[in-house]
Amino acid sequence: MRTFTYRARTADGRVLRGEIAAASAPAAARTLAAEGKIALAISERHDVRLPSVLRSRSRISAEEQIAFLHELTTLLGAGLPVHEALRRLVDGAAPNASYGRLVAALHAAVLRGVPLSQAMEIQKAFPQSIVGMVRAGEESGTLATILQEAATILMERNDMRESMRSALAYPLFLLAATALSLILMVMFVLPVFASLLRDLSATVPLPTQILLSLSDLLVEHAHQLPVVGLGICFVFAAILYVPSLRCRLDGFLLRLPILGAFLRFTAWQMILRTMAILLRSGIRLDAAVGLARMATENRALAVCLVRVEQCLVEGRTFAYAMEGVPFMPPLLHGMLAAGEEAGDLEHLLQYGADYCRRRAGAYAARMESLAEPAMIVLVAALIFFVVLSVLLPILDTMDALM
Repeated sequence: MRTFTYRARTADGRVLRGEIAAASAPAAARTLAAEGKIALAISERHDVRLPSVLRSRSRISAEEQIAFLHELTTLLGAGLPVHEALRRLVDGAAPNASYGRLVAALHAAVLRGVPLSQAMEIQKAFPQSIVGMVRAGEESGTLATILQEAATILMERNDMRESMRSALAYPLFLLAATALSLILMVMFVLPVFASLLRDLSATVPLPTQILLSLSDLLVEHAHQLPVVGLGICFVFAAILYVPSLRCRLDGFLLRLPILGAFLRFTAWQMILRTMAILLRSGIRLDAAVGLARMATENRALAVCLVRVEQCLVEGRTFAYAMEGVPFMPPLLHGMLAAGEEAGDLEHLLQYGADYCRRRAGAYAARMESLAEPAMIVLVAALIFFVVLSVLLPILDTMDALM
């Protein structure tokens, strides 16, 4: 007997998920039907412990990710099964390169019966949102379409990332150089300056006291700085990998003025675009919401979509389910409600995704335009504070001598 995971609808419309033991997937569907449940999706559960060669996490560039999705889309569109399409990609890739090793690992995992989305998740080479979209495509039978959309999303995301990276390169270099110079001055120059002030019995103003205290702290505890750095890294890792803490962090980021708006529109673009594709493929609305929830990387929004999915399962309208959802752009609610009432929700979902993409691009451009002047102002403020801290006691001493 083999173990299958299933998603099924009961006679009263509720959607259930669970596991069932059966000899095959059709046998599992017949068993569910005998229990009065209509099977929506059945997949075999694989308690897979892949060999180490298959679990190697090959990092590939964003361009290689996009190329992989495009090539796989083309081969699947030609009617090839997933394992055969991956074999063709393996034959055309350099075996010693990261890309070749990744494709070979995915092919070997799929041959062992592992779904493509699970194999991609094991390799950790793709964003979680893309893995979620692939999972949605597998469950809905629209894998080629989903892969094409995923490639488009990755291209847009990569173009935006490169644009922001170019805009931030000079300001970040300037900030890093200034910070390094200040640290060296605080640790090696200021102790000499402090000794001189003590010899002159000069009055030390508040800015200078702050700077000298910082210098003493860094000099006395320099050997503890690596430990502090490791502690900070541990805290950040805990925030990222503990679900409750990650959810709080995502919610906090969504509330920030400009960055939060950018993240909100980017996340809703992914959610609405995935739902539009799934509805176009004949998937029920509640199931589409559930699959789109798995495609988003933002934990705070995923929690909100759980409530939406539950309302739809209970028979509520989509407009009612979306009412009061936090972090949702106000224009989207009216747009989606109108689409549901007119019976054209799929089209309005796609239009809403395009609207979110344009707004996310506008906020990205705004962040690019503000980043350089903000960094320059910050660097100037740091330099002014240091210069003021050094000059004030010198001027006071000169006044006292005169």
